[in-house]
Amino acid sequence: MSSAPPAAPPGYLAAVRHWIDRNVLALGREMRLSYLPPLMVYVAAGISGLTGIVGVFFVKERLGLSAEFLAALGFWAGLPWALKVPLGHLVDLIWRWKAALVFAGAGLIAASLVIMIGLLGHTELMRALWSVETWLCSPRCSRPSGTSCRTSSPTR
Repeated sequence: MSSAPPAAPPGYLAAVRHWIDRNVLALGREMRLSYLPPLMVYVAAGISGLTGIVGVFFVKERLGLSAEFLAALGFWAGLPWALKVPLGHLVDLIWRWKAALVFAGAGLIAASLVIMIGLLGHTELMRALWSVETWLCSPRCSRPSGTSCRTSSPTR
């Protein structure tokens, strides 16, 4: 004969229901359409981070690189993001050449994408010219630099 599960105290269930209503469901009630674009940006950044992790594992397996090398490369590739604020100030100082910086940044991004496509699609051909590590360093480090340079916005 099985025994019934112990009954929750009468006020406990009401307290849990009230907490969920106050802390979870209230978010939906307070949602406004104007909140959607920033939320979409944050969701896209999160998904990009997850796919970036998958991409690192794919590159590691496909190109036979060590995890230590990829971790060090991730550190160096992250430096332009850390320098984005001073780069924004630099753009303010040389405002009349902002168009050149935008083109330079777009060029770095385009070059990094072409190198990555070539590296993943034609590995042996690329390996005949330079080592895989050298090829991988250039787009991993130039793309964040190009993005930082291209998207630095003035404070004016």
